[in-house]
Amino acid sequence: MLRRLRVYFTGFGLGLLAVYVIFTGDERDLDIWTPEQRILEDIRNDSVFLESERMACYVECIGLSDETVTALWKDSETKSLNPGGSPYKYLILLEQEDRTIEAEIEWDKRTRTLKYIRDPKNPIECPCDD
Repeated sequence: MLRRLRVYFTGFGLGLLAVYVIFTGDERDLDIWTPEQRILEDIRNDSVFLESERMACYVECIGLSDETVTALWKDSETKSLNPGGSPYKYLILLEQEDRTIEAEIEWDKRTRTLKYIRDPKNPIECPCDD
């Protein structure tokens, strides 16, 4: 009986050690499985969306740097505006110390459409708006 407990706790301890080694450290991005990160990952991988004229218009109008655009599609919070709707609508929110960037996206099965990008703290009228 004592041998069984020793074998069990040795295995359990090795498992705890493996979990600790795998899931510690700042260089690991372990939240990639969340729905929020999957949405942002799909946007980052859509070159047609990122290189669209509408996206370029908003970037120029609001004066977004490349770092801010990268942070918008990487480090933002995502909120579904109509869960289960067709097309899906998402609000992407990036909060920085000097500005807040909001982007609304309509998501079809095949295409993503940028509805707007705006800075609610510093509103600017853009010719990109419909």
